[in-house]
Amino acid sequence: MRRRWRFLVCGPGPGAWHMALDEALAELCGQGASPPTLRTFVFEGRCLSLGRLQPASPLAQRAEALGIGTVRRPTGGGAVLHAGDICYAVVAPLDDPAVGGPLRRSYCQMALALVRALESLGVTSPRVCEATARAARAEACFASSSAFEVTAGGAKLVGSAQLRRRGALLQQGSLRTVADHALEVSLFGSSLGPSLAELLGRVPSLAEVAEALRRGFAEVLGLELEPGSLLPHEEALARARLAAAA
Repeated sequence: MRRRWRFLVCGPGPGAWHMALDEALAELCGQGASPPTLRTFVFEGRCLSLGRLQPASPLAQRAEALGIGTVRRPTGGGAVLHAGDICYAVVAPLDDPAVGGPLRRSYCQMALALVRALESLGVTSPRVCEATARAARAEACFASSSAFEVTAGGAKLVGSAQLRRRGALLQQGSLRTVADHALEVSLFGSSLGPSLAELLGRVPSLAEVAEALRRGFAEVLGLELEPGSLLPHEEALARARLAAAA
């Protein structure tokens, strides 16, 4: 029997709101007060998100000079320029049969679901990166690939990072849907490679990518993803976190 998860498709919103919401959902999931959830969303306007422990300077200063706001993610990894990408987040208990358990297994399971999603969009031969010797972390998330991230055509298409805390996991990821190469050069010093739209020859919509993600996670992980909405106590906690961070 397929396990049921909630599926959320969220429209554009400020970066700080999306981060507060993901943290709130993870906290409540760990308490048993929110269901396992796959959420898709986009950032409102251009925004730079920094990994949880990533130094802000001088990258945040360059972003400010370019008129780009900055937010810090609860998960780790390098900086992501949100300028047309489509993001996903997974919250689930640490003992969830589909994505819980050892960290490597969790990353691998979700990477395989992401590969299936890209295949359904028409991407040719997406693959999961294998573990390699640890190298110096690049400033930008999409400048290098780590184990269990997803590439195609020599390009990193999905960057992901996971946080585990108080009985729940939160995995956040970005699908490099479109790319502003000139802006990447100004911010990071170089372009970060082709985007999903460039590989497909078209720009997929949020609805199309969201459905591909839903299908990929359902097929690979054996889930029944039911469309849902935020619960009042979830939104209240997210707004409280947002206010506390202001």
